[in-house]
Amino acid sequence: MKNKKGIWIFTVIVLVFIMGGFLLIKNLAATSYGKVNTKIATVLKANKYFNPNSIKGKPMNQIREILNKDSILWSAKPIPFSNIKDTNIEISSLKIPVRIYRPEGGSKLPIVVYSHGGFWIAGNPDTSDNICRKLSKNTKAIVISVGYRLAPENPFPAGVDDVYNVVQWAHKNAESINGDSKHIAIAGDSSGGNITAAVSQMIRDKNGPDITCQVLIYSSTNLSQLNSNSWSQLSSKFNISKEDMEKYISLYIPKKEDKKNPYASPLLAKDLRGLPKTLMVIAEIDPLRDEGEAYGKKLKEAGNEVVISKYKGSVHGFIAMDKISTAGDKALNEICSYLQKEFQKDNI
Repeated sequence: MKNKKGIWIFTVIVLVFIMGGFLLIKNLAATSYGKVNTKIATVLKANKYFNPNSIKGKPMNQIREILNKDSILWSAKPIPFSNIKDTNIEISSLKIPVRIYRPEGGSKLPIVVYSHGGFWIAGNPDTSDNICRKLSKNTKAIVISVGYRLAPENPFPAGVDDVYNVVQWAHKNAESINGDSKHIAIAGDSSGGNITAAVSQMIRDKNGPDITCQVLIYSSTNLSQLNSNSWSQLSSKFNISKEDMEKYISLYIPKKEDKKNPYASPLLAKDLRGLPKTLMVIAEIDPLRDEGEAYGKKLKEAGNEVVISKYKGSVHGFIAMDKISTAGDKALNEICSYLQKEFQKDNI
């Protein structure tokens, strides 16, 4: 009888722990904007608890190290890709580092100029390496990953100017890399998406080369105020806090008046007519969600062709989280299909 009672007590304890764990995970994944993918929520919260990485009081080299490490923490091993070249593009007195991915075979290949994320102060072609490998392989396009200048050493608009100059270089020198100057797209994620949106406006304003389309991946579009509902509801929930974002913006844009410049805050542009066809990839549980959707809406209202694709249960940075989620590869497959379709349309 005592053994049976002991087994019963043990079973009840186990069930209580299981139910408690289930309720804890459910609570971790719940937000006012929807439910985060359970695996992502559990992994990110556990990492935040057991491996806290605060940027407070740290020098810039350590902040960059933290951000670069975090950006690829949940990224799987890079896919094989044989034709990769690191080089510099010389523009006036500047040398802009780029990494060029060229798929095997074919001639006059389309070109994608890619801008990495990193909150304008971190990131480089290494942190977006696997993304660019997949883009080049699956799109059968040359991908030029830009190592644009970073703040605070090189504040706004240095990074925007670098990417704009690389697009111009790609158009003028496409033949030298086996590319097609008539088929150029621009793309970027997070702060790189912000720069991509700004560059598309700059190209229009300066009568730059024709762009087939742009891909904006959970892009920041309003740096003047972080006052959207998604910032209010989702800050610090997973991997971006409002406090940190405000610090990054202040380093990128030290002059307050520049925050309303449309090349810094594309959403604030008075005229959005005549911009390229756009695919916007948005994470449902992301503080940047509302400003991304608002930019897509304004682009449409201005007469541009826009596709807005929102990934349910996903968080900021998810396209580089293929170690813990399949959503990133689904988004990259959608991006590749979109680019291929637009490049083909351009041939008609």
